Amino acid sequence: MRVRKKHIDVYTEIDKIDNYIRKSLKANQQVLTDAVNDLLFAGGKRLRPAMLMLAGRFGKYNEDKLIPLAATIEMIHMATLIHDDIIDESDMRRGRPTTRNRWGNSTAVFTGDFILARAFSIITQSVSQKSMHHISSVIKGICEGEVDQFQSKYEPSLSVIHYLKRTARKTGMLFSLSCQIGAEESRCKKDTVHFLSKFGLDFGVAFQISDDIIDFFGDQNKAGKPLCCDFVEGVYTLPVIYAMEDSKFKDQLAEFIGRKNLTVNEVEEVGRLVGVNGGMEKSRIMAGRYLKRCCTSLDNLPNIPAKRILHEFVEELTCRY
Repeated sequence: MRVRKKHIDVYTEIDKIDNYIRKSLKANQQVLTDAVNDLLFAGGKRLRPAMLMLAGRFGKYNEDKLIPLAATIEMIHMATLIHDDIIDESDMRRGRPTTRNRWGNSTAVFTGDFILARAFSIITQSVSQKSMHHISSVIKGICEGEVDQFQSKYEPSLSVIHYLKRTARKTGMLFSLSCQIGAEESRCKKDTVHFLSKFGLDFGVAFQISDDIIDFFGDQNKAGKPLCCDFVEGVYTLPVIYAMEDSKFKDQLAEFIGRKNLTVNEVEEVGRLVGVNGGMEKSRIMAGRYLKRCCTSLDNLPNIPAKRILHEFVEELTCRY
């Protein structure tokens, strides 16, 4: 996001985190080193580590302590993306070939496992027992969310509530953890930890909804993958769920639901139907509700520069979709 480049101190911290990740993931096997470097070169928003560092500024900020934690959070995220691409058989991410595409599923599995193992090795040396419990609980929740999504593929009866709960586990929990760990390890007050954690959870859900909107009506070049690819893979996200609530459009969408190998014209028709029936607008409204909750949480935090930067994250996400 543009915010990190606007604030030179945040930008500098992200560079340090990337360097820490690169040094931590050096391996004896060249293929692992190459795969990791490829992932880092592909970029990414680094939102989670940035939020961890910002959360730390609400307490006794210690960059040397927080950078390893921020790096491990990003490493966990990287590993989940690799495994996710294997399950979804995805060939492209962020406009570049995925790890499984370049090196095959077996190497991709080992790469994801290697990154997770290194992340936990660093974490056990860096955080309290309480934080370790939070981290393991979040990883468990992410796995449950991913399994739930996999088992729900091509399932036409997914509800809005089910989607939001799954999204909170699959995406929201790691954002929440980032803020919580940064605050707790900086000895923030209990209320501050609570509101930062809640901010992260709500931001993560809004972020995922915006991703699901962009999957239908975004810029394919910026998205780095074909439009409507979630629908094609049988993952029916919030815009589709809302569209299916309208009986008229449900009947029109029925011929595309549960099917594999849709043609380009059929995929375009799905996008058109989801757009004209209000599913997209309802999704934007839902994302806005979560972002409003983010602002409410921030209102309860001390007025320091980090708070203003977090507000800018919310504003930028609002413009994203």
